[in-house]
Amino acid sequence: MADEIRLSKNFIETELPVAPPLYVSVYLMTLATGGTAAEVAAKLGATETDVLYAWGYWKGKGYLQEKEAKQEKAEQPRLLSSERPDYTPAELAQVGKHPDVMRMYQSAQQKLGKMLNHNDMSLLFSLHDWLGLPFDVIDLLLSYCAANGHTGMRYVEKVAIGWAEEGITTEDQAVEYIEMRRTGFRTILKAFGQNRLPVATEETYMKKWLQEYKLPVDVVKLACERTVLQTGKASFAYADKILENWRNADVKSAADVEELDKAFAAKKAQNSPAEKPAAQTSPKQKQNRFINYTQSEWDFAELERLEREQREKW
Repeated sequence: MADEIRLSKNFIETELPVAPPLYVSVYLMTLATGGTAAEVAAKLGATETDVLYAWGYWKGKGYLQEKEAKQEKAEQPRLLSSERPDYTPAELAQVGKHPDVMRMYQSAQQKLGKMLNHNDMSLLFSLHDWLGLPFDVIDLLLSYCAANGHTGMRYVEKVAIGWAEEGITTEDQAVEYIEMRRTGFRTILKAFGQNRLPVATEETYMKKWLQEYKLPVDVVKLACERTVLQTGKASFAYADKILENWRNADVKSAADVEELDKAFAAKKAQNSPAEKPAAQTSPKQKQNRFINYTQSEWDFAELERLEREQREKW
């Protein structure tokens, strides 16, 4: 256990006015004891889930590192298992004085095209307080939703929960996610001949190709086009097999795919048997009596002579 804990002036002036009191207690107890979620919860009379959420909040703000929190990844519950907190008008009035919160509300009004009521402000603040999303990430999230024509607060909340569960806690991660959906998903669906939003299963495949496999969009597009040519339909499972093989072959670009195609064609030509000459008719082979009938070579002059001799006898 630490004998002394030092807090920066910036932490005291910036974070203490807006952070939930329990989260502050969890942060201080974690620094003091370095204990597990269960140990910190026991000392504070809180639940392990509360401690895990508090750790996620401070990690998102850069105040805690993995080695300090010491929680196992499997311990992290899904955010959907806990209800979003609600705030009283007095609480919102207090946190609303914070410059970052004020800017978030102003940006939301501009992007969503409406004045915010109590419920709207409560939900928006919860994205930071509950989900632990930084204010700059929330601003990008609002821009993303508005650009897609979705300005309802429930939709904003749904997207925010999805980002939090996927670990999108920085501006760079948010930009990468937006670009993946805007350019990557659209290009892939177009290669399949589709002009619609993807369903959940299709999103899983596309995230696998772009994020896990880290394949360029043009390579994924090639696989999708070949899938349609081979199967006549948009088969994500078939394209997945192609891309899995390409990944195993260390394909990084469309040029690599072209080299694979050339190598495959060369190997196929090498393994193919040489073209055999046309078969000749064997002398012993039985001939067709119609096709192979040998016509007599008649001497028409001799025929005329024999005909004259015959007439003379008559």
